[in-house]
Amino acid sequence: MKEEVGYRARKRVIQQLTSRRRSDQFTRLQSADWDILIILDACRTDILQQAAGWPVDSAISPASCTPQWLQAVSSDSLFEGTHIISGNPQYEKVDANISYETLEPFWKNHWDSTLQTVPPEPILDRVDDIVEESSHSIVAHLQQPHWPYIAKLGNEWMLAYDDLGPWTLDSEEITSVQVAMQRGVIDIAKAKQAYDASIRSVWHTLTEYLPDWINSEYRVIVTADHGEMFGLLREFGFYEHPCSCHLAPLINVPWIELTPREETQTADKVEDRLRALGYAE
Repeated sequence: MKEEVGYRARKRVIQQLTSRRRSDQFTRLQSADWDILIILDACRTDILQQAAGWPVDSAISPASCTPQWLQAVSSDSLFEGTHIISGNPQYEKVDANISYETLEPFWKNHWDSTLQTVPPEPILDRVDDIVEESSHSIVAHLQQPHWPYIAKLGNEWMLAYDDLGPWTLDSEEITSVQVAMQRGVIDIAKAKQAYDASIRSVWHTLTEYLPDWINSEYRVIVTADHGEMFGLLREFGFYEHPCSCHLAPLINVPWIELTPREETQTADKVEDRLRALGYAE
């Protein structure tokens, strides 16, 4: 089963009217000096800003879905000379076109058959293992918070939305998440809660690694390939992340730049310490 005709027609209009021309994510990555790049998959800026408890800036992605984002990576040779660790099998489709030093396909050997995805820890642990010895910048492409929406309950990853399909409507099978959302087979309110929980969980997991990397003087950037939508009016009633739809909820992605703290001279005098605290004389 496909989307309803009206939905498909609106999507085609948006695809024709929007473009990647105002993207700045890649130019910022190319100009920044980073050792570790964390890619969150399908992560919205606004939800991460609410969940992180840390300043979250934004960047404009060149794409609204992973395949087109990877095509843009390939066109711009963005990952040339990098060591990529990815849980996303989309890399296999564009593997031959992406320039890189090493690609570790974690979707092949770290797939969790219960969760139907790759949880973040195996990828982040691998970054820990190689970052000290690696002579290349490291790209870690996590699958969260992309569908299936998984979140941590205590110390265990679980399906926050556990009906993974395929679904049936009017005796027809639905295998697409976007179609299932648009047709009302997926409970949107519960799916949105599960998505938010996934963002909170993956960020909390990241914070278990980030301080050690920063204290070891590695420069880290956290961003995303694209966002996610849940049919709201301001989202033009669209769901998930249709390709070629350069709408704000999909292309406005998080940008967090973390750099090692530079030592400053000790403030010995009371006046110096007051100035360090922001008090004007």
